[in-house]
Amino acid sequence: MSDELDELRQAPSDLAVWEAFVTSKTAEERCRTWLALVCGRVLGAEAAAVLIENPSNHTYVPMAVWPKAGPELGRLGAVVEAALRERRGMVKPAPTPSNAMHIAYPLMVEERIAGVVALEAKCPENEVGTVLREIHWGSAWLANLLAGRELSEALRARERAGSVLEAMAVTLRSGKLQLALFEVANTLRQHFGCARVAIGLVRQATVKLAALSEAATFEKHTSLVKAYEQAMEEVYDEHRPVLAPVPEGGADIRAPKHEDLRAISGGGAALSYPLTMGARCIGVVTLERERTPFCEDDLVWLEAFSALAAPIVEQRRAAERGALHRLGEDIRGVLERIFGPRHLTWKVATAAVLMLTVSLVLVPIEYRVSAKTVIEGEVQRVVAAPFEGFIGAAYVRAGDTVKATQPLAQLDDRELRIEEARWSSERDQYESRLREAMANRDLTAMQVIGAQLRQASAQLALVSERIARARLIAPFDGIVVSGDLSQQIGAPVEVGKKLFEIAPLQSYRIILQVDEREIRHVQMGQRGRLVMTGIAGEPMDFKVAKVTPVATAQEGKNFFQIEAVLAQASPRLRPGMEGIGKIEVGSRSLWWVLTHSFSEWLILAVWVWIP
Repeated sequence: MSDELDELRQAPSDLAVWEAFVTSKTAEERCRTWLALVCGRVLGAEAAAVLIENPSNHTYVPMAVWPKAGPELGRLGAVVEAALRERRGMVKPAPTPSNAMHIAYPLMVEERIAGVVALEAKCPENEVGTVLREIHWGSAWLANLLAGRELSEALRARERAGSVLEAMAVTLRSGKLQLALFEVANTLRQHFGCARVAIGLVRQATVKLAALSEAATFEKHTSLVKAYEQAMEEVYDEHRPVLAPVPEGGADIRAPKHEDLRAISGGGAALSYPLTMGARCIGVVTLERERTPFCEDDLVWLEAFSALAAPIVEQRRAAERGALHRLGEDIRGVLERIFGPRHLTWKVATAAVLMLTVSLVLVPIEYRVSAKTVIEGEVQRVVAAPFEGFIGAAYVRAGDTVKATQPLAQLDDRELRIEEARWSSERDQYESRLREAMANRDLTAMQVIGAQLRQASAQLALVSERIARARLIAPFDGIVVSGDLSQQIGAPVEVGKKLFEIAPLQSYRIILQVDEREIRHVQMGQRGRLVMTGIAGEPMDFKVAKVTPVATAQEGKNFFQIEAVLAQASPRLRPGMEGIGKIEVGSRSLWWVLTHSFSEWLILAVWVWIP
């Protein structure tokens, strides 16, 4: 055809070109003859091309060139880009030393640039308008041609979309995936006019045949089934469609497994297309025809079918998995992310978790048992009422520091002093009477009066002792732990009533209340550290002195009292202060320290519920 156009260009009349234009049957032929007509009417035309838009990547490719393709067409790129950018006809002078003009004119279809006519001509500048006019009036043919091509493409796309949706409806209509795949295979066989259609699904990086058209069941170990699976695995490995035989003009890519399939099945042509979801292939569709080879339209249809069918098939297959199979798939997916390529985040997170686990299990730390702690004096002396009486005076109260023999309080001794005076008077009388009896040598009177004298002396000594004991004094240096009589002056007291409690200042004992769940870890001689509430900035070391084997209940829990002694007491420490003590019981793993409370509770709970 190009040779004919060369002859037409050199003919004295363009009637032959018009005849070729009118009788052209394809868009490419009509475009070439139209370009020859235009260039024949342009004075000094050297080269020309018609560029049309490629919808797949929105680039402009040559549809026709005149007189033939050559390097001079590359010089028209600048003026074509300017015309596309400005959306109007553009004229630029050719680079020196050429004196030609570069002309580009956009072809508009519904406010969209569908193509560009580019022309190089050696003509004066005043002739450029004539050239643009020729292209403008003649571009209607090309605009109609491109609009017709777009309409045809749109009709084919609509028809293709309708047939793809019908196949999707078949996929969604059946309840079970196996039945759906069988019906889809039959639908594809009828749509493409195939002898057989096979659908395989990917399981653990291998493709297994799942459905075969016109065969509700098939033997999995036959040579035909194995040939299908091997051909599908060839597509799965290549991750692209495979045609056998390779069409003319296509890339020479060998597909030995598909050739083996054709040899076994006797088919004339085979086409396998992967069902991909993202970057993952979930299945393969293989079509076989006896004679007619597959074309580009078949590949476009299968591309649309794959994009819609792959998510549906994967979702249906996931819904029909058993719980164990689903768990295995999830575990396999996690292992692939951890040990496979890419997924750096998963690998870093796994390494961090592994290091943390090793640290929790293998790294030992010092485990300490915490317990509520109370400070008590090592010796506590009670000052009680020596006899019944009334409070006469109070000199100290709880919290005061006292010295040995320091007065604490005074009981009212007025009645005692009256009684002391009475007994003193009686004693004097008995002494006088005893002297008279001795002067009279009255032995009987001497014995009687002597007994009365001794009785009066004893009563006087008793009253004097009670008067002395009415003054309550501190038995040693210490602090008054309890007792405040300042508001009870004149109040009666009974014999033995506790009035004060005194503890020494520098001699303390520690009482730790250890929970019954932790008592098994505590032994005599263990050391620890104590922090008191009032003096939290001064931790003190202690040593366990005694483990009491009797539990006491407090706030719904059982506690064992542990006695400990301080290594060195703080000067600000006082009896009755509370705090928290921690007993060092030995090294344990960090995991055990964090989880032993829960694990012990769980064991006990399970034991309660076990019949």
